[in-house]
Amino acid sequence: MLDDVKKKMADTSKDIGDNVKIVKKTISDTASSATSLAKGAIDTVVLKIATQIIIKSMKTAAKRGFTYIHNDNKYQSVIDRTWELLPLPVRLVGKDSLDFNNNMFFARDTIFGKDEEEPTVDDKDKGFMTNLVNKMFE
Repeated sequence: MLDDVKKKMADTSKDIGDNVKIVKKTISDTASSATSLAKGAIDTVVLKIATQIIIKSMKTAAKRGFTYIHNDNKYQSVIDRTWELLPLPVRLVGKDSLDFNNNMFFARDTIFGKDEEEPTVDDKDKGFMTNLVNKMFE
């Protein structure tokens, strides 16, 4: 009789463990779907505004010079402030799901890496930022 109880408890534990795995996968899948839906729901006007805000932030950083731009802590403050200024629909997608920090550091290296005398944001840089923002939402 004791063996039957132990077997039944073991079977129940296994069933519970299987159900927990199913629930975890469902939650993960739902979160991924929600992120995809949110990214897809961002309209082109919002993306254009976000791009303009990012470009303006990059121009502001450029005015502070290379010493400021290449200091990761100071540049992180530019990233954080830029994030706060972005339209709500963009921020609702989430900083992590857009990989915003890494993309902004990549943008820094790409935009200012070619500048020799002083950092600038030119028309090619604006095109680059437009493409980068659009890729974040693919």
